[in-house]
Amino acid sequence: MQNKTAVGNYGENAARGFLERRGYAVLETNYKRGGGELDIIARHGEYIVFIEVKYRRTLGAGRPGIAVTPAKQRAMIQTAKHYIAENELVDTDFRFDVVEVFGRETLAVHVIENAFMVR
Repeated sequence: MQNKTAVGNYGENAARGFLERRGYAVLETNYKRGGGELDIIARHGEYIVFIEVKYRRTLGAGRPGIAVTPAKQRAMIQTAKHYIAENELVDTDFRFDVVEVFGRETLAVHVIENAFMVR
């Protein structure tokens, strides 16, 4: 059995390749600030996109995206604020996406754009 970090890296690598093939320019991975982490930060068109990757081998416990709880969303927002401040990003549009990766040898990848809104 692989450890949790190796499994997470497997999903994140699959997501990164998928996103890059669809025109996302990856700016950062595993960005950690303020006690939170953003798996991927990318540019997609005019947006800076903060991305959470969720991987599951099977869908027995439901789709991976359901694991992005309101608490996780709040943590992502706070970490994104650090990134925005550090990079002095003004007049830039942002969004939060969730990338679901599931399967074993053959992976399925699904992007949920604008997965949640900042309130």
